[in-house]
Amino acid sequence: MKLKKCVILLPTTYNDGASISPAVLEGILKEIDREFDGHSIDGYVDGTYRMDDGSMVSDRSLNVWVAVDPAKVDGLRALTARIAGTLKQESICFIVTDAEVEFIRPLPEAGETS
Repeated sequence: MKLKKCVILLPTTYNDGASISPAVLEGILKEIDREFDGHSIDGYVDGTYRMDDGSMVSDRSLNVWVAVDPAKVDGLRALTARIAGTLKQESICFIVTDAEVEFIRPLPEAGETS
């Protein structure tokens, strides 16, 4: 089955600038794993965002991507909304790419039967 690549920019700080603990972030990643069978981390990204009050803030996010059955993308979107609430964020960036993800298994060795 071909899966969709979805990206969540998981914030590393609360809106007031306080750091989100590694334990909280780890718990979120474990929840993603439970509901969507895994994740990958592409590292940290820095960016800016205009808050609802008009102010610009700089932030650092963990770039997390998840290979999702196309029928479950809305479920990951809903989980992201719950995460935004847990982390007291105005919003979290959620991207659905056009990329298709496949997990390729090795070919059987010569002479083996499947």
